Amino acid sequence: MQKVKSVLNFVDKIFLGGGYVAILLIMVLTTFDLLARKLINFSIPSLYEFTEDYLMVSLVFLTLSYVYRIGGHVRITLLEQHFPPFIKKTVDKMSKALAFGLFLFIGLKGWNVTVRAYELQEVSSSVLAYPMAPALLMVPLGSALLCIRIFQSLFTFSEAEESLEHSAVD
Repeated sequence: MQKVKSVLNFVDKIFLGGGYVAILLIMVLTTFDLLARKLINFSIPSLYEFTEDYLMVSLVFLTLSYVYRIGGHVRITLLEQHFPPFIKKTVDKMSKALAFGLFLFIGLKGWNVTVRAYELQEVSSSVLAYPMAPALLMVPLGSALLCIRIFQSLFTFSEAEESLEHSAVD
């Protein structure tokens, strides 16, 4: 199990690096475009579309698993603090199972759309007409890694859960 965790963490780091590159490119290209428009009356063609189609999709979907691992996704815990430990655990497992199902659905649909875009050689509607399949591939990749991470968390205990489990038994 430790080997699986280390492989997942390694893939997370690679995907997170892709997210870093995407945010860096968004900042650099947008800043350059703004300055070029103001100073020399030049604009990068289709920058908005490229940023929207490639960079933002990469930023969101490549970092999903890492954000899940560090506990950064939004959770509603207003009532959770009043639940007894066994109900907290059940609600947590159910919410993880629902998240798994949702991202499995997103990943499968994303894969179907990616394959269709590749087969049809779909290109963007912008002036540059860049291929859409690589951008669409980010959705099933990120969703698949998140599903693996959620599946792993469903069947393994964290140290906090283990101590909670032992205190409930004592």
